[in-house]
Amino acid sequence: MFRFHGQVVLVLAACCLLVAAEKKALPAQAADAIDERIEPEKLRADFRIARQALEEGHSGIYRYTSKEELDRLFDQAEKSLTKPMSMLEFYRVLAPVVAAIKCGHTEASLPRGIMKAYAGKNGVLPLQVRVLEGKVYVWRDFSGAAPSLTGMEIRSLNGVSASKIVEKMLAAASGDGDIQTSRMWRISGWAFSSQLLALAGLSAPYDVALWDSKEKREIKAHLEGADLARLQETARAQFPQDQRPKTAGQFKFLDEGMIAVMKIHGFGGFVDAERKQTLREFYQESFEAMNRKGTKTLVLDLRNNGGGEDELGKLLLSYLLDEPFKYYDDLVINAREFTFKKYTKLPTVAEDAVERLTNGTYRLLKHPNLGLQQPSKPTFAGKVLILINGGCFSTTAEFLSQVHCHKRATFIGEESGGGYYGNTSGPVPALTLPNTKLIVYVPLVTYHMAVSGYQAAAHGVVPDHPIRYTIEEVLEGTDKELALALELARQ
Repeated sequence: MFRFHGQVVLVLAACCLLVAAEKKALPAQAADAIDERIEPEKLRADFRIARQALEEGHSGIYRYTSKEELDRLFDQAEKSLTKPMSMLEFYRVLAPVVAAIKCGHTEASLPRGIMKAYAGKNGVLPLQVRVLEGKVYVWRDFSGAAPSLTGMEIRSLNGVSASKIVEKMLAAASGDGDIQTSRMWRISGWAFSSQLLALAGLSAPYDVALWDSKEKREIKAHLEGADLARLQETARAQFPQDQRPKTAGQFKFLDEGMIAVMKIHGFGGFVDAERKQTLREFYQESFEAMNRKGTKTLVLDLRNNGGGEDELGKLLLSYLLDEPFKYYDDLVINAREFTFKKYTKLPTVAEDAVERLTNGTYRLLKHPNLGLQQPSKPTFAGKVLILINGGCFSTTAEFLSQVHCHKRATFIGEESGGGYYGNTSGPVPALTLPNTKLIVYVPLVTYHMAVSGYQAAAHGVVPDHPIRYTIEEVLEGTDKELALALELARQ
């Protein structure tokens, strides 16, 4: 969810991203605390703290949703807080209205210890799912059901249609603008099972209606809840290929060096197990190798790259352009100090790091991605094919919009997950609401990319070659994006 930034922007201790109140584990009585009823006046007090912090601190709060519409949604939600509620019931009120800001770095969240304890007490659905074009499919079946439910479409759970469950989850999912691909990624996997409890209010046992497309018939399954931690441990052991790679990047040549395939898993970290080669060194070595071999086509795989250090996005772009370029147009923060500091830790904004604007906000002055940027050598002048999906977010989305604006690549896959013209992120303090203990993440810096001409302002990069998957193709491990990229590269 989060991204990293250069230390020159704000005065932070040793790291560039501030998450002040991590989702810390809570005491053993957490499972009981989640059912405790909280009085309406305390619920409203927490709701107002969250709203005030977002309105005061979130410098891009009205980027995708108007003030009038957000005010209406906040007012409507607060009016519903008329009776005692549990923490979960309050979460179901707060999460959708926070998500209505349409910012992928902004969300309301339950404390990790609470949800872990509650899931342990009640049991989660023992299925990992993939949400494809709004439909829910069993991706990994850990239920022990016979026959296996893998590959089947879930039609309903405990009498609630899957379409209504997905609609509710998407409405509460954090995401930029109107991009649904990113939201479908975010509610897939174990998130779906957890949100059945937290958001949809469905608990074990689970009566599941499924559609078996092979047999052309409906299947009924009665599934007991399972411990989420044990399910995740089993999944790691049985399907190691599903786990996120530990290296930041991979590189290989095909066709005697005429095609290079570069995979960037995240903009940060190291590309070797010994943690000796940084991504910066990896870039330099890779582009030098392509230059020596006379590589004609670079296939750049950024699928599921959720971002990282924004300088590394700019640096990668610098190897693809042969003239000076602008990366960021502007970085804006609402204030140097905020009144919600009693609920979180906030960064210190140095006076000489900002310039006050006429509307009372501040422009950040010292980010290394501001101003005219220079190309890096050796420049790659060949064909570039970029593989994208809804998991491309934050720093990755910034890089994609720049490459797209410069008409420097062909895009294959599905719409990328981050907004084309920028995001709101930077330091992302996490507020702990005093009565309910819910966490609200409030990003402080709005990034304006130096791009133009894109009509779909509330969207990411839309691919030149859209790719869609069936659940059968997902289960087979088919890589349609890479196959098409190699086909295009060899033409």
